[in-house]
Amino acid sequence: MSLRVLALDTAIATGCAFGVAGGKPHCWTVNLGKAEWDVRFARMLRLVDHAITKYQPDLLAVEGTAAGGYGNPDLIGLAICARAQASLRGVRTAIYMPNSVRRHFLGKALTARDFPGRTKAAAKGAIKAQVIARCVLLGWDVADDNQADAAALFDFACSMESRSHQMTTVGGLFAGQK
Repeated sequence: MSLRVLALDTAIATGCAFGVAGGKPHCWTVNLGKAEWDVRFARMLRLVDHAITKYQPDLLAVEGTAAGGYGNPDLIGLAICARAQASLRGVRTAIYMPNSVRRHFLGKALTARDFPGRTKAAAKGAIKAQVIARCVLLGWDVADDNQADAAALFDFACSMESRSHQMTTVGGLFAGQK
């Protein structure tokens, strides 16, 4: 049986990706809306509960958040809510850091330093554009950068957790070889 992975790029606009290791993820975005953070936390709990009920994942992969005083505690709270709800439902969770995901998915953990002369916001946009472009190259349907980030997280989680995923996203490197 193949590993079923639900990946969440938790934020106010949460990117979601679900699929079977080695397969094409189904991606969507859930906007937690303009509300008090307690309301957003409750919405995250419901989002995860609904997704677990609908998709029956074996693993919930959550993108890690910045630490060392740089992380927004409310955004960190969204990730905690997702993991807690999955735990209550008996679904194993894993946290993966954005740099590790990018290194895997793009071949390099791109940062603002890779885009000299651009503002930090412009560099962030350029990185997200590359993640979207990689998803498109793989034939994955993503409507926005939130979905693309979740799809990249899905791919990384599959590569870390599933032996059946080996090299499925290389894109024909060994096509036609026997």
